[in-house]
Amino acid sequence: MTKTIIITGATGGFGRASAARFAAAGYFLGLFDVDEVGLREMEANYGPERCFIRRLDVTDADECRVALEAFAEKTGGRLDVLLNNAGIIGVGDFAELPLAAEHRIIDVNLKGVMNMAYYAHPLLKTTPGSRLINLGSASALHGNPEMVAYSLSKRAVNSFTESLDIAWKKDGIRVCDINPMYARTALITANRHLLRKLPESGIKLTPDDVARAIYASLESKRVHHYVGRDTKVFAFANGFLPFAVRRFFLKKVIGY
Repeated sequence: MTKTIIITGATGGFGRASAARFAAAGYFLGLFDVDEVGLREMEANYGPERCFIRRLDVTDADECRVALEAFAEKTGGRLDVLLNNAGIIGVGDFAELPLAAEHRIIDVNLKGVMNMAYYAHPLLKTTPGSRLINLGSASALHGNPEMVAYSLSKRAVNSFTESLDIAWKKDGIRVCDINPMYARTALITANRHLLRKLPESGIKLTPDDVARAIYASLESKRVHHYVGRDTKVFAFANGFLPFAVRRFFLKKVIGY
């Protein structure tokens, strides 16, 4: 039987690259996003027989429930992979940014992940060998003063991943997260000028790099996956370097 995947934030860089990667592997795609134009473009590319599109704001729990029910009708209740990819970013001084905008980051990046996981659980539980994959970030390794709400949300996602990896093992669901450094997506390129120290050469990852890591995680038992050499080095150092040393290096890297 054809395997299936739901991808939130499907029209963005990681979402599109992941859709292509899983489509090439024969998966039926559930593509969810607020970008209806982008969704229609993707549907035209893959064909309605190979994908199901739906406008979805992941911050609306009822919308998530209804969207998952609609997807289940198309797949006979099968959901092999839920990729919680939808996310937004904010850059600047926390005390100067609109608080509502910071709250919105938490709503999308954390509450959206929780909403989708909650309502996807029955489908994942009844699909043998299912996976929940949450998009994290290298920003989860240490608080980032340039992206306070974003860093907060991603560290919380890592904790959420760890919790469900334990809780859902009994249901046969493996849970992991993918944590890349800066990548060439619209989220970063549109905000690069706001960051103190991020030269073009500092953006080393591509959406395809991250999509490859997402697909490769299906064969791994690890809970946290770090994408890119810099991220892996920092994650490794995070395990044994004193906090003050890690803080010093982070400040150097981001220009504080």
